[in-house]
Amino acid sequence: MVKFDFIKRDIVMMAAFLALMMAVEVVWVVGPVIGNMIYPVIFGAILITAARVIRKRYSILILLAVDTIITLSTAHLYGGTLAAVAYITGAIPLEGVLQLRDPYGENKNMDLLGILAYGLVSAVTYVAVMVLIYGMALPIWAMIGLIIVLLVPYVFGGFIGFRMGGRVKNVMESM
Repeated sequence: MVKFDFIKRDIVMMAAFLALMMAVEVVWVVGPVIGNMIYPVIFGAILITAARVIRKRYSILILLAVDTIITLSTAHLYGGTLAAVAYITGAIPLEGVLQLRDPYGENKNMDLLGILAYGLVSAVTYVAVMVLIYGMALPIWAMIGLIIVLLVPYVFGGFIGFRMGGRVKNVMESM
């Protein structure tokens, strides 16, 4: 049985990280080439930092579910509204990997593996929505390239998030 034991502090932290996740969407203003290099780094860092700071099971799943709902309702994604499903599909393997070790989000290798799984699943979902639902005609090499090009920046962002999350957690505990 799933037990949600979030206190007010956790909910406020989740709202703050949700605001950061929404703010990082501004990076797409610079274009898709630069955006594909910067967005995964920042977004991956935010996700892993949130996991380390909040330290509660299902926090990442809830964050990305709310992000999906907001993104579906505002329809601001390149590639169509249904591309927002990539957030929630990527959240499932990330949450699963983070829950494999206790304490939640504190193992660097599991965090990096989880953000790699998030990047892979969300990129595959995005490409599948673009090709299968919206009918974008892409060659196989372009589809594979769209998926692979995102994996390294997500892992790099996860590493940054792991380091930053440790520092933020120490500051939060010292207050």
